[in-house]
Amino acid sequence: MCFSTAASFGAGVLLTGATIVAVRKIQKPAQWAFAAIPGIFAIQQFSEGFVWLSLSHESLAPWTQTSTVVFLFFAEILWPMWIPFALVLLEKDLWRRRMLFSLLGLGLLFSVNILFGLIALPFSANISDHHIQYHLDTPLGWTIAAMVVYGLATVVPTFISSVPRMWWLGLFIGASFFVVKYLYPHYVISIWCYFAAIISVIVVFILSEDVAILDGY
Repeated sequence: MCFSTAASFGAGVLLTGATIVAVRKIQKPAQWAFAAIPGIFAIQQFSEGFVWLSLSHESLAPWTQTSTVVFLFFAEILWPMWIPFALVLLEKDLWRRRMLFSLLGLGLLFSVNILFGLIALPFSANISDHHIQYHLDTPLGWTIAAMVVYGLATVVPTFISSVPRMWWLGLFIGASFFVVKYLYPHYVISIWCYFAAIISVIVVFILSEDVAILDGY
């Protein structure tokens, strides 16, 4: 599979359309953060499109650092906070809310670690074998433990949520990580984010099929 500027921008356009559909299905203010997920992924994919452009065209090289920071902000800093936050807003069950708040706190700690790395430590992006390879240093390092924490904050909340079919989102995103980790071990950040972005279209189906239930949240 070959990824490219067109693939990233194409995903951004698709997700922009999905966002419009999702937003039109909002019935309560508590749903806005969840409905915004495809839109945030759209911005993320557009930003990676600019990473592709800056790495492919010498005249745009000065924009490499900025576009890389924007992409990594969404991919590594925002999602560990946003996913549990969006599901906390939808959750009415007290025990589940407490669990989601705990994962939100864990996500915040992870995000602070990555943010410090982006500010104080070296990072880079380069094209290798038709993929973008990101190099990111953090105070705690990008270890197996760090990946587990990221998964706890971004995937596990979907299985805790009492919203029907929410687990679809976690199942497909979690499964895609293991597939990408096995097939593309050196390009996980870029490729997993791409697949997760496409998978986020499921948000529209969750809102569509469960609008009556979500209307009560």
